[in-house]
Amino acid sequence: MSDTGATGHPFRHGGSSPRVLLRRLREIMAAEEGAQARLDKLSEAIAANMVADVCSIYLRRDDDVLELFSTVGLNQEAVHKTRLNWQEGLVGYVADKALPLNINEAQDHPAFSFRPEVGEEMLHAFLGVPIIRTGQVLGVLVIQNRTSRHYTEEEMEAAQLVATVLAEIVAAGDLLEKEDAAEVDRLLHRPEYLKAMPIVPGITIGTAALHEPPAPKHKVFAADVALETERLREGIVRLQKSVDDMIARNSQLSAISREVIEVYRLFAYDKGWAKRLEEAVLSGLSCESAVEQVQAENRQRMRKATDPYLRERLHDLDDLSRRLLRSLSGKTRRDELELPENAVLFAHALGPAEILEFDRRKLKGIVLAEGADTSHAAIVARSLGIPMIGRSEAAIERVEIGDAVVIDGESGEIFIRPEADVISGYQEKLALFSAAQKEYAQLRNLPCVTRDGTEVELFMNAGLVLDMPHLETTGAEGVGLFRTELQFLVSPQLPTASSQEELYRQVLDAADGKPVIFRTADLGSDKSAPYMRVVREGNPAMGWRGLRMSIDREGLIRPQLRALLGAAQGRELNVLLPLVTTSDEVGAIRAILEREVERRDKLGLGQPTSIRVGAMIEIPAAAWRLEHIAPQVDFLSLGGNDLAQFFFASDRESEKMAGRYDHLHPAFLSFIGMTATKANRAGKPLCYCGEQAGDPLMALALLALDIPRLSVSASSIGPLKKLIRAVDLNDLTAWLEPRLQSPAQSLRAELEAYAADRSLPLR
Repeated sequence: MSDTGATGHPFRHGGSSPRVLLRRLREIMAAEEGAQARLDKLSEAIAANMVADVCSIYLRRDDDVLELFSTVGLNQEAVHKTRLNWQEGLVGYVADKALPLNINEAQDHPAFSFRPEVGEEMLHAFLGVPIIRTGQVLGVLVIQNRTSRHYTEEEMEAAQLVATVLAEIVAAGDLLEKEDAAEVDRLLHRPEYLKAMPIVPGITIGTAALHEPPAPKHKVFAADVALETERLREGIVRLQKSVDDMIARNSQLSAISREVIEVYRLFAYDKGWAKRLEEAVLSGLSCESAVEQVQAENRQRMRKATDPYLRERLHDLDDLSRRLLRSLSGKTRRDELELPENAVLFAHALGPAEILEFDRRKLKGIVLAEGADTSHAAIVARSLGIPMIGRSEAAIERVEIGDAVVIDGESGEIFIRPEADVISGYQEKLALFSAAQKEYAQLRNLPCVTRDGTEVELFMNAGLVLDMPHLETTGAEGVGLFRTELQFLVSPQLPTASSQEELYRQVLDAADGKPVIFRTADLGSDKSAPYMRVVREGNPAMGWRGLRMSIDREGLIRPQLRALLGAAQGRELNVLLPLVTTSDEVGAIRAILEREVERRDKLGLGQPTSIRVGAMIEIPAAAWRLEHIAPQVDFLSLGGNDLAQFFFASDRESEKMAGRYDHLHPAFLSFIGMTATKANRAGKPLCYCGEQAGDPLMALALLALDIPRLSVSASSIGPLKKLIRAVDLNDLTAWLEPRLQSPAQSLRAELEAYAADRSLPLR
């Protein structure tokens, strides 16, 4: 098909060049055709321009599978059928590393994976380039040839140029069907977890602001190349004038500082830089896309540069590109200084003076791509008490303006678009440091017992290792509910058994002998991990989730049980099964657990000193038939949030249903009382888990319903202990019993009056 191997250059056939290719891409995107037809023509154009035997475009699905979306030179029947797992084959290797791969013999590479259906037996040379947008790999562009050859630097740059443009088109949704475009959008906005260098300790739950905001949404290609070229020239002139004005305003700079600024000005007037920008526009790109393209090339060079002086100069070019994008959009530096409330500022680098430019009432956290704990910026941030994290370029690439973020300057953890459970966990950590906690700390070592002598056990809910120190600070009896699904939700891939075991071991070590009840991963519904391909359901809360998913997917539950057994070796293991509906489901999981115990015996591995299995009662059917479930477990937990949701047929995620039904409704309390009676009759300890129990009035009702075990958020333990030590349980039980038959919609007002009459502390 080609003699590329002989010439060694992709642009010596028919005058092909990146400029010609971009013009052709622009023509394809302007045509009135379907998404697949456009995509196929793009592949044809790229193959022709690169003089390649094969050009393939793989796009990433939101379960992290790479699907062949288009190809020229491979079997067309493989399109949309060939799917590679993350890290699988050379394509998966490129996606995972987020770096180009250029090899002359594809089959000699250790990552090579043969897929007979695509028909690539006769191919040798391979060039794979990741398609990246905002730090996320959206797919891989693959160029292949029958000859054995190494692609030149010019060919590499051409492929990277095309991949950059493809990323913009794919993200804009112009190249995909509606459903596929929505999947890409979900991929770009999935929760992100990163860990970097902690610089200034402290926690911030806030909103992302960018020190260098991206250009506003813009078209990838220019409608009128001549007008776009003139617009670029005008933008560069405005940029040069702004640099001249900056130097004039700072005429008193020292000689060294002035020299640095003068070099900066030379770059602003550099004709080579301007020419590269103009060439990109003449190829058909919009001004903004041209600036971003040249900026991406400079950043690629910056990553490879080892000379500090060269890196600094490339930083200058990067900053000039951002200034030019502002100039093109008509924005000023003053616009960028406006921050949202509780702002977390993300920046490549910050000078100490720049921090002082921002409104300190709004600036609550800083994340830098660079930075060090001894920098001047760190010194200023520390004196202002602003948490700071450094060395996280990935965070700068992946965050967007307005994203919800959580940063922990003590651990260096960054959560972008975090799950609700993560936000809740950090809110707990913040709450525990409030002034009110000092009073509750004094109760930490006192017994949790009512005035008339009834002992009450207060456990703590947790989901992160960082929650574990609260056991000591609150005096909780143990962890009544450890939500293991958080590890699954923040990981880009299914956590291995060894990584799970390490986490559970850390949790048990931190508990220091106090009991920890691990709830197996409650995935599904609104808790879908990024690598999971969950079927969309009309009512996911009542669908394939929790224990149901675990039974159907042993590959999910077996590694977790294996990890729990390993972590608890020589200690007590408590396993809680979520969303139990029938006794058969408990039996199915116990059988899997038994097989894992037998496996450890065969391997000569140690076992936990005891294994206790519990059922979480969150469905009315399970509560109604509790006498059949109880004999198969060692303990029971009531999951209040879901139980109330299903009891009232009221979606707890629905804004319209929020607050419509009170969990202090007599009917719901009666139902809980019936469940408690059945549990006590079966001789199985029952604990009430969930945020409801943190409501002091609900806690009073639960105690009166003979549920003396509560598992609540860490910040609720102090207030509840204070309340419990003040209440007379016999009096409370006698007061509540007749009111369970009340026609009232809620007993809240009456319970508040009861507490006020007896001077019970509700705050």
